[in-house]
Amino acid sequence: MYRYIVFLLLFVSLVMVCQAQEGYGLVFASKNIAQEDRTSLDLAPEKPIQVKGSYSLSFDLSFQPFFRSYFGYVFRITDEKRQNIDLIYNVRAKAFYVVTGNAFSGITFSIPQDSLFHQWNTIRLDADNETHTLSVTVNGRRIGAIRSPVVSGSALRICFGANYRKTFRTFDLPPMRLKDVRLFAGGELQHHWPLDQTQGTTDKDLVTGQTAQIKNPVWMRPAFTRWQLADSFIVNGNAAVSMDAATGTIYISCNDSLYRYYCYTHQKAAQAQALPQLSPAGLHAVFNPVDRQLYQLLPDSQQVAVYDTAQHAWSRTLNPQHVTGYWHSNLFFSRFDSSIYMIGGYGDFRYKNEVHCYTPGSSHWELVTMSGDTFTPRYLAALGHNQAGDTAYILGGYGSTTGDQLLNPHNLYDLILFDVKRRTFRTVYRMKEPEEQYAFAGNMVLDTRRQEYYALTFANDRMNSSLQLIRGSLKEPEYTTMATAIRYDFYDIRSAARLFYTPENDELTVVTLFSLKNNTTQVRIHTLQFSPYALGAPAPADKPTPQYVVRILIAIGLVVALFLLALGIAALNRRKQPPVASAPVNQPKPETVSISPVGPMVSVTVAYPGVQLFGHFTVTDREGNDITRAFSPLLKELFLLLYLHSIPGRNGISSEKIHEVLWPGRSVKDAKNNRSVNLVKLKSILDKTGAYTLVKDNERWMFRFEGPAVQTDLDRYYQLLRRDPGNTAALVELLKQGPFLQETEYPWLDKFKADIASHNIELLGHFMEENPEAAPAFMLDVCDCMLYADSLHEEAVRHKCRALVALRQHSAARQLYASFLKEYKNTYGLSYEMEYAEAIAHC
Repeated sequence: MYRYIVFLLLFVSLVMVCQAQEGYGLVFASKNIAQEDRTSLDLAPEKPIQVKGSYSLSFDLSFQPFFRSYFGYVFRITDEKRQNIDLIYNVRAKAFYVVTGNAFSGITFSIPQDSLFHQWNTIRLDADNETHTLSVTVNGRRIGAIRSPVVSGSALRICFGANYRKTFRTFDLPPMRLKDVRLFAGGELQHHWPLDQTQGTTDKDLVTGQTAQIKNPVWMRPAFTRWQLADSFIVNGNAAVSMDAATGTIYISCNDSLYRYYCYTHQKAAQAQALPQLSPAGLHAVFNPVDRQLYQLLPDSQQVAVYDTAQHAWSRTLNPQHVTGYWHSNLFFSRFDSSIYMIGGYGDFRYKNEVHCYTPGSSHWELVTMSGDTFTPRYLAALGHNQAGDTAYILGGYGSTTGDQLLNPHNLYDLILFDVKRRTFRTVYRMKEPEEQYAFAGNMVLDTRRQEYYALTFANDRMNSSLQLIRGSLKEPEYTTMATAIRYDFYDIRSAARLFYTPENDELTVVTLFSLKNNTTQVRIHTLQFSPYALGAPAPADKPTPQYVVRILIAIGLVVALFLLALGIAALNRRKQPPVASAPVNQPKPETVSISPVGPMVSVTVAYPGVQLFGHFTVTDREGNDITRAFSPLLKELFLLLYLHSIPGRNGISSEKIHEVLWPGRSVKDAKNNRSVNLVKLKSILDKTGAYTLVKDNERWMFRFEGPAVQTDLDRYYQLLRRDPGNTAALVELLKQGPFLQETEYPWLDKFKADIASHNIELLGHFMEENPEAAPAFMLDVCDCMLYADSLHEEAVRHKCRALVALRQHSAARQLYASFLKEYKNTYGLSYEMEYAEAIAHC
């Protein structure tokens, strides 16, 4: 039976893998265009959809960023009785409203802005014509339910966006994206429109073949797989490129002007300079996000010019003494120590492995002494760094072991980690040498959460080359190609390419430069849609597989799956094993929802603590705005050092300890200066949260928030331990947020995590022993909180399995126990002796 299941999963996975990776959906043209040009999706253009009893409408939704107005109808459901159920977005309230007939139903909900604009959000509307009830679920969370006589129609017409039907005509719609519209009846899938087209005005239902009609469609798939030329222009002299990531502005500096390209609006502006600035070949530029100024650098002569935005002029004229020896070096600004680093390069027949460091605001250049693994001299490498600027990755390049161009130069395919804090190189891996050699554009985009990178490769052995986007792992030597290629004229002392990512509009931007013979530079800018819900969009083939072929393959896969399933059942019957009662997978007991008449709108009050440490580190200001991003990794670690060493039972932290943790190896003077500067930055952020005290008492720093106005979950945690340790419900509600400082790892933090984990296991373990018959749903939460502290806690695993069985989730219980057995053996090298049936019986 297991062989059949494994083969089944492999077969279906192979059939579905293409679609699982692709970014698809329908974009609705809405604002700032004529009414007749706005997008409409009509699921039943010919005849109404017939429903009996209960039905559900489900779909995935996101909004397009950077529109002034988002008011309008997401969908309208109308019936044979001329009744309507609508979902409307109210831009002032930043909330969705469900309308029944001519009145607000009482159901309203909001979706966090980051999720609304950058992720797919699954919305489901459940209606029951017999009980006349209506409920809404968003991302798996039940929002509310009402009873209304409007919920009674059986012949439905469903329209998303603009509605061109005479009785219910409307052209107000939000600028939205939509995919995977599904309609269920009696819990069974009846229709599924994936909206996965590349062209045309129709989309077929995968279940019945029924055709949905789209007016003025904008299909997403092409925008995720084909680069678009956004701009092309010529500038005087040589050009240098840099970016202000905070505003999404790309700067292109040249002899007589400074060009700004705004990634969010796709507009370009040029500002003439008061005095011409010589821009020598090989010039480097970098934007400093701390002082928000643009820098030009000539490393050979250690010259630096800063752009004055008020005077429209550079602080000095750069005077190159000779042709640069640092072509295609990798530059980045490190927030960790507010310095600019330049690595590698090529010139005068030699490849470089030097690391230069320049600190803005000073005239000091440092040739950094590195340790660790050998860094092969190179150029044409890609560099990306994390947000903190304390870690950079250098990918590939072209160079030689000795640095001499005459001694076996070759392409490199290693990934090197540059530790800014410790000033070391470490080889992460080496990729297998490809059949077709390639080098890399100067930078790459990192996704440290997924441990992935995005870079541009090109053949560096030809003039007529092309840039290919790839996605690779920061842990394993593997990568995949994405999207189409971009034409790239390559000549190393005339060409350059840079890759940028702007998360606010989910877009990648490539800027290519090519110096022409008349002392001008050709600038080309290409863009590609690139978002969290379409990271895997692959490069399209020369002749993409037609959708009907894909659907035929899916149908064949389902037939084979049913055949294999029948064989498996027959095999089980032949074994004549005693029947085991089980519940259907993913079919939990229906949730009881209280029904209220039309009246006050359903809302959920969310408490915003000043600082949240259980789960992901989060800080909010007085108005409840999330200001976590204001904390650089260095400021975050500094804050946690001060705060955690000041909790009850601790007596603060010394300056020496802070220096040892944050600035090891630095002189006392440098460390003290860094501490003073960063304390000022930290205070400016904390001032937004409320009253606090930071004092130095007996040579030790102490930090605490003042009064009840600033709430932290850790303070509430210790209050519970002191005043009401038996209030398990309150403790579980707090711990459900997640493990203490999830995904935050420092060597010094381990003891704090261990202390809290020990308290949690003791208190919750005592509750389990004293209350073995507690409500299963609550017992699940208790066990989860214990497993946050110890993922192999045997009692927690057994009680969780028993709770799942009580909730009729047998499959989930067995899967949990199987995972526990596997992890237990991997950790301890021994098999856990208790079988599943015995484990749940002995709770």
